[in-house]
Amino acid sequence: MRLVILFIALSFSISLAAGSLVAAADGAPDTHGWAGQSGVSWHWILPPTANGLQPNQSWHAIAGAGDGAIYVAGMDHLTNSALYRIDPETRALVSVGDARAASEAAGNWTAGETVEKFHTRPLWHKGSVYVASMNRSSLNSDYLDVRGFHWYAYEAQQKIFRDLSAVEPGGASAEHGNIVATASDPKRNRIYGASVPTADLFLYDVASGTTKNLGRPATFDRPYVYTGRVMWVDSRGRLYFTAGNPINGAHDPAIYAHVYFYDPDTGFGERTDFKLQEPRALESGQCLDKGRRCVFTDDAGHIYLFEDAGPSWRYIGQIDRQNQWSFIWMMQVSADARTLFASTSLGVKPSVLFAFDLATGVTRPLCRIGDLDPALAGYEIHTGANAWDRKGRFYFASSGPRGVIVTRLDPAALLRNGVQGSPCKAPAKTR
Repeated sequence: MRLVILFIALSFSISLAAGSLVAAADGAPDTHGWAGQSGVSWHWILPPTANGLQPNQSWHAIAGAGDGAIYVAGMDHLTNSALYRIDPETRALVSVGDARAASEAAGNWTAGETVEKFHTRPLWHKGSVYVASMNRSSLNSDYLDVRGFHWYAYEAQQKIFRDLSAVEPGGASAEHGNIVATASDPKRNRIYGASVPTADLFLYDVASGTTKNLGRPATFDRPYVYTGRVMWVDSRGRLYFTAGNPINGAHDPAIYAHVYFYDPDTGFGERTDFKLQEPRALESGQCLDKGRRCVFTDDAGHIYLFEDAGPSWRYIGQIDRQNQWSFIWMMQVSADARTLFASTSLGVKPSVLFAFDLATGVTRPLCRIGDLDPALAGYEIHTGANAWDRKGRFYFASSGPRGVIVTRLDPAALLRNGVQGSPCKAPAKTR
């Protein structure tokens, strides 16, 4: 059954290429967005790029950044991908660059080349925002048919979006392969990337502009492994990661039901005491208190807490997502680490927004995503993690029939509304 739902999701993502773009009344995309009818939200549609990309999907590709802005990637799953920036103060949304334009500017775009997706969460590292390319996400040998991935970076001060891989041998950072998750090690000035479909780890040395394939744990027992969509680096410089998912068949819990690490000094290792509830890689996460605490979820809503002191690992509980075939692809943790906000994708229709109490493990359904604004009607894929602005509002991206809609949600206002009724509907006016 789960394979059927994933097939539906894949078919849906491909069909989005034919979707129309929501536009302002004059026919031009409204780059400042609109107020949601809920009274607690604001919405934008990702506009087309100057070279014709019309984004209709966004996969785990929205994040807050050190400059106070929100960055989100949009793609069409066919030809090209772009990075956008939202200014929370002015509400202006602009494209800061796209893969094709950046690579063409560097003389590094080959005939017939594509960048189907930026599947990575935009990564803030020392004043720049990094993404990486993906052209084949299937767990088979299809990735060998195309050139390997490119690193791209938006240099915030210079306002330049560059293809960093143009200077590497062959113009790519690997002969073949794609990047689906990244993590920053600012002390060593390096970025890690996890690849699809082999789950190899790559290290990008920012100072030298070079990429190295670190390999993968020797215990992985299959050539193609579902790669965890989130990784993190602790205060000691260790990179933590996970792999495996039932979509790739049965997995041995002794191999895939715990966390792995890469240590810059000793190499790969395992934390068999950092147990997962099942052989299912982590999908989303958010670190708080300068990395002292991190909260993670897999796509089935199992919640875990990592604490840097020790370090230690603890299972918190599971989101009651109302349907075992629903996916959790969007999660945002409040600054006080008390509440995790999440939404379902697929499975439960229409999609539902939840609040999960991290102390008690109790799930509270808040409302349907479509109640925020009529534009979200029919949208059943929602992604994003740790995408907060400085005013305590979080952002997520929804892929659907009219393009990518980015939503900003004020959780404090949302919960205040809940006292009077449905928190995703504006309270009735009083005379």
